[in-house]
Amino acid sequence: MRSTQSQILSFAIRCVPLAVVLTLAPNWFSISSAADSNSSGINSVTPGKTLIGKATIYPNRLNGHKTASGDTFHQSDHTAASNKLPLGTNVKVTSLRTGKSTNVTLIDRGPALGGHRIDLSKKAAREIGLTRKEGTVPVKIKVTHSPGGRETLPSR
Repeated sequence: MRSTQSQILSFAIRCVPLAVVLTLAPNWFSISSAADSNSSGINSVTPGKTLIGKATIYPNRLNGHKTASGDTFHQSDHTAASNKLPLGTNVKVTSLRTGKSTNVTLIDRGPALGGHRIDLSKKAAREIGLTRKEGTVPVKIKVTHSPGGRETLPSR
């Protein structure tokens, strides 16, 4: 009896690493295929694609720092960070609260965004009516140009 219990325990211990590998394997493959399809690690998008989410203001402490694209971030530019769209993508960001919009270029990945879709420079945020006091605003993000994609005319 004791021998059977130890055999079962030994078998279970050997199966745990296999179960862990099988659980994580699909994630490993999806990450590597996304990285292979785009240098920014995010699948490319076509102009006209629309996302709905929350926008925040890029932190002041990062003004003047180098971004993932290699550009230097400036709060006075029409730039943004997104962990959902490829670097170099141009998007039209429209506040769902005010109806105001602005066009920005994505120059950083924004891994700290969490559930937010986009971090806007101070200039872009001001144009759609987003303030630091407010914190976040629901937005519509429409791709107007993507790296390797065709450009669409901005809708008015």
